[in-house]
Amino acid sequence: MGGGVSGLTLAYYLAQKNDLFDIHLIEKSERAGGWIDSDSSTGFFFEKGPRVFRGSKSKEFLELAAEIGMDREMIPCNPEAKSRYLWIDGKLRKAPLLSWGLIKGVIRDLYVKPEIGNDESVWDFACRRFNAQVAQDVFDPLVTGIYGGNMKEISMKLGFPAFKALEEKHGSVIKGLFKTPRYQGPRLFSFQRGMKSFIKKLEEKTPIHFHYGEEITSISPSLEVKTSEGIYQADYLFSALPCHIIGKLLFPQLLNISFQGTTLVHLGYRRKVLRKNGFGYLVASREKDDVLGVVFDSNAFNQFNQSKEETRLTVMLKRDDLSDAEARDLALKALKNHLKIKDQPDVSMVLRAPKVFPQLKVGHEKILNTVEAIRKEKYPQLRLVGNYFYGVGVNDCIARAKSVADIFLRETVN
Repeated sequence: MGGGVSGLTLAYYLAQKNDLFDIHLIEKSERAGGWIDSDSSTGFFFEKGPRVFRGSKSKEFLELAAEIGMDREMIPCNPEAKSRYLWIDGKLRKAPLLSWGLIKGVIRDLYVKPEIGNDESVWDFACRRFNAQVAQDVFDPLVTGIYGGNMKEISMKLGFPAFKALEEKHGSVIKGLFKTPRYQGPRLFSFQRGMKSFIKKLEEKTPIHFHYGEEITSISPSLEVKTSEGIYQADYLFSALPCHIIGKLLFPQLLNISFQGTTLVHLGYRRKVLRKNGFGYLVASREKDDVLGVVFDSNAFNQFNQSKEETRLTVMLKRDDLSDAEARDLALKALKNHLKIKDQPDVSMVLRAPKVFPQLKVGHEKILNTVEAIRKEKYPQLRLVGNYFYGVGVNDCIARAKSVADIFLRETVN
């Protein structure tokens, strides 16, 4: 149930035993991929959803891409776009922000004793190991860029497990970073024809029955699934539905998970209007701005540019309830204030993404454990995947789906 990247990945790995199972995927929309999509209908190339991926954090994603032959279509991010910025204190400043506070925080981390297994907020972790300035200047942009949320609420253990693991294994984040082997693969990557091509290839390589345009309306304890188009009786059921949907159907505990939505405003100019090099910038949460950040798309992946002079920008807004006109006005206002861009775009495209970022807050693991206990007792033939488990990124979703498929096949087939 659900044809986003989690559901499609899960179906792909289950289909490795296609001779043993009759597999059906049911998806509400008319296509797979969820909010992953690419668009060039305006004469400019825009990724409507995730667009760039860090190789060192994409182990399962890269493995899957190689399996389906998409590794041949991988393209690197423009090396000249590696600089990132932070809008803070009314100025655009290059990240990371060098300061005595940062230096003092790094030194402090070398001597602070680790705390094992505790669930604390990103803010509490950063202040405990470093200091408040490091929390504001380093960790706040990370939370903004990934979750669009509040670092005083997001769980360090679930939201940024790699940093927590460094503390627990090496006693210090900084020591752990120095002891971690240098990653040798692609630094930042995407695909020649955009993320939509990855989804299409994965769909092609998944020999199952696809049912698009069907909304699931109920699920019985016997795993009878009713949709807007019919009824299915399952022996095994896998939910890749958004947690607020599966929460309404089966697990009301999941409704306690809150979300952050966003509105993306894609802007295309047939001339150079951007004076900054680099990948883009995030807005510090203390700025109380309407904008989460801006991606300099034409810098990051100039392979998608139709001409040398064009500029492509994506403005990420905090609200998901804006009209197209309101969103466009806020985006243009931000570009004028932050980047001194006063030109009107030749093309604009607005995309609202409500409830797209589950907020993995402190205590989130307790919700998951409660749901897992109920699932085992009431629905032992059901498995759950999705971005509300252990990270909202594409690789997190792929890793969870692969793990669930592997465990299921190992327990069922063997």
